Amino acid sequence: MPEENDDLTLWKAVTETVKPLNSKTPAKKAEHVSLRKKLTVEVYHSRHSPDFDYAVCTPLTEGDIHSMDKKTGQRFKAGAMQIDARLDLHGYTLEKAFEVLKNFIHSQSRRNARCLLVITGKGGMLGRGVLKAEMPVWMNSAEIRSLILSYTTAQPKDGGDGAFYILLKRNRS
Repeated sequence: MPEENDDLTLWKAVTETVKPLNSKTPAKKAEHVSLRKKLTVEVYHSRHSPDFDYAVCTPLTEGDIHSMDKKTGQRFKAGAMQIDARLDLHGYTLEKAFEVLKNFIHSQSRRNARCLLVITGKGGMLGRGVLKAEMPVWMNSAEIRSLILSYTTAQPKDGGDGAFYILLKRNRS
């Protein structure tokens, strides 16, 4: 990962190129283009390597669609997107369910799938399912957080409170 000095140098290079909207003074050209490219490459490789610091990802909250355009967000929450793959976690223990979910998300990301349906079940009579309750924790886990754009409770036609839609980030590699 780049060091703090590299970050500061990059920040200075970027701020030197910024021109206020009402200013008549032209912006300076960046002198540190090679440093910028180097940092971009380092950040890209760090995100795609096993030792990537996943703590830099913004935590996901259920139903948050601010990281996408409005139309996509509305379609996602309404269950109007095509579901590329489904996973039913009924009958799994907590540990096994998480392992299966991780493998499923990684394999679907490699396949360039976009919208997934994961069925956890509602749980007992009170709707306090163990798998359902763990979903927010799993979505923010270091192993899969970087692949996920958003997640939300599914519509009744797809399982309602006992299922989740997961929107994967586009695979740009």
